[in-house]
Amino acid sequence: MTEIIQKDRLIEQVIEKHRSFLETFNTEFSELDGKLNSFKQQSDALKKQMETTVSRIEVLNEKYHLLFYQAKKQREDIYNEIIEKMRVARSENLQDAVRSGSRVEDHEKRLQNSKNIDDEERMIVELKKQFYDIESAARKAGLIITFKGIIDKLNEANMAHKELLSLQSKPEENNAASREQDKQIGEIEQRHGWLKHRLDSHNDALAYWEKQKGGINVA
Repeated sequence: MTEIIQKDRLIEQVIEKHRSFLETFNTEFSELDGKLNSFKQQSDALKKQMETTVSRIEVLNEKYHLLFYQAKKQREDIYNEIIEKMRVARSENLQDAVRSGSRVEDHEKRLQNSKNIDDEERMIVELKKQFYDIESAARKAGLIITFKGIIDKLNEANMAHKELLSLQSKPEENNAASREQDKQIGEIEQRHGWLKHRLDSHNDALAYWEKQKGGINVA
């Protein structure tokens, strides 16, 4: 009888030990579980933001170059038509328009090769002046034209370029942040996995010893 009671007490102590471990590990496991889920959600959100940023950069880059190309093509169509009409009319201001057109072509070439937003804005201002001179020469020849649509495209291209430049450093910044998050997630997952293994082990042990306790006959 004494042996059974001593064995029962020993099993109780073992059971208590496993329950104590389970309580300690469960507390940390729950905290880490919440932290891990939060980090993974942040990581997913950051990766989506990275994809959105890369996509936006591609769109802006294409838009920026396309608008400059469209502005140049539209300008050439208007300019060639007005010069031809001024030639036919033997306009006295033909050479003024031709000189302004030559300056426009020069600024357009520099604009297409520009990587500096301030230089780009200065060239757009210069283009506006030359457009005004061509419009003035055309009016003196009795012709009404406007380069407003072209100016609008140039301004829109400039805005797209500004946004593009503001985003160019974002992919690397996001990649660095993502790598740091992945590192933190890896560290948490390592501890999280170890705790889960320990919890499973203690739960199995607890179930075993509770079964053993239940099998002891103290009658």
